[in-house]
Amino acid sequence: MKYDYTIQDILSALTEIGIVEGDDIFIHSNLGFFGVLEGCRSADGLCESFIAAIKTVIGEQGTVITPTFSYSYCHNEVFDPYITRTNCGILSEYMMKMYPDNRTMDPNFSVCGIGQNMEEYKLCNIHEAFGKDSFWDKFKENNGKIVCMNFDSGSTFIHYIEKENDVSYRYNKAFNGQTRVNGEIKKDYAVHFVYDRDDDAPCMERVDKLCKEYNISHQVNLGKGTILAFSVQKYYSFFSELMKERPRVLCKEEML
Repeated sequence: MKYDYTIQDILSALTEIGIVEGDDIFIHSNLGFFGVLEGCRSADGLCESFIAAIKTVIGEQGTVITPTFSYSYCHNEVFDPYITRTNCGILSEYMMKMYPDNRTMDPNFSVCGIGQNMEEYKLCNIHEAFGKDSFWDKFKENNGKIVCMNFDSGSTFIHYIEKENDVSYRYNKAFNGQTRVNGEIKKDYAVHFVYDRDDDAPCMERVDKLCKEYNISHQVNLGKGTILAFSVQKYYSFFSELMKERPRVLCKEEML
């Protein structure tokens, strides 16, 4: 069977984009765009190969995390960390299936992962997805890196940057909801940093252009697709500084 890339290609690409031993990495992914992996016969096999390659590079001291966002409270749905689905791709679904106890309890922006710091991330603030002690706050403290597989340099992390910089176009909105814990349904709440106007939506294309222009992210080819990475601390510092002069640089319509 003809293939487009190999395990060695994955290992080489991860190294080339700057992933090293001990890294905590968060992955936005669309694995299918890479094409056919040599020797792979199933979606689970594909996911297993990527996780194994990543663990080879980051070692025992590293952590690999995927988004398992569900927006359950936003949709008035009961959140159950063991059965609530995510629309974040096959790698995220694989992580939930393989490590069900490692999904965080945030009813809107849960994550799931494995590695040295996963227990710390499981203790994150689940009531404010982008606030103090949230997953993103802890991930930044640990100098995490975001890996985008067949995506540009845009990331959910930008909402943490917006929150930390107290942007005028977003505000805290609390969503009441229910979470199933140990078979019992309990009432709870979660705060999302939201916007109202279409003009205030994120502009990932501009984010990506700036990241590549100023060497914030580094991208290489893999199979039929691309893979890139960036340090969240570098990303955070760059956009926080830029927002002092261009406060709407992350928005769809920068000049209003």
